[in-house]
Amino acid sequence: MLKVDGLNVRYGKSHVVFDFSAEVKDGETLAVLGRNGAGKTTTIRGITGLLPGASGRVIVGGTDMSGWPAHRRTRRGLAYVPSGARCFPNLTVVENLDIASHANGDGWTWNKDRIWELFPRLESLRHNLAGGLSGGERQMLAVSRALMGNPRVMLLDEPTEGLAPVLVQSIAALLATLKSTGVSILLAEQNHQMALRVADRAAFIEKGRIVEVLPASRARDSEVLHRILGV
Repeated sequence: MLKVDGLNVRYGKSHVVFDFSAEVKDGETLAVLGRNGAGKTTTIRGITGLLPGASGRVIVGGTDMSGWPAHRRTRRGLAYVPSGARCFPNLTVVENLDIASHANGDGWTWNKDRIWELFPRLESLRHNLAGGLSGGERQMLAVSRALMGNPRVMLLDEPTEGLAPVLVQSIAALLATLKSTGVSILLAEQNHQMALRVADRAAFIEKGRIVEVLPASRARDSEVLHRILGV
């Protein structure tokens, strides 16, 4: 569903991501794991088309999006959920969903009724301002806003960043629920324990380079996990 081939990202003269290549199958979750500063966020932003210094091929559902601007990639099925559970704080939950909704050319799949079915908690808060939600609730809303664009692939950047341990568990449940809908997921995450619970495979990144890709079941106690993450 997603194929990235030879992604390189530069900030001016600084080369940050080196020949990143990976595939995410239909309905699969691939976790990208690495220490802070390893290049996880830059990789995701390069895939989305948000960085002018990115080169390489990005193919979603057979469509080559290389060179496309970010908004065009979004409309053809690539959704990005940035870190920090960003939303429009002065809009209600419903208004946040409405402003993000559009079809991607394959028919209308996601709507508010389906969002309420997936996340009943959001339905009970639908008229609340997004700025007053808890961290976990805002993350649900951020994911729901991305789903309203009817994506084929979702890229999530550090969804547990800054959250208390109890909320980390709710995000893990959220990702497992999201995976059950059949959406393909590329997950950049610092919390490797949570990521490996929900992922099918893990790609370890160090200094902007992939050094190993393993099934999640093998990655949980692998030498590369201890070496790259220092755990």
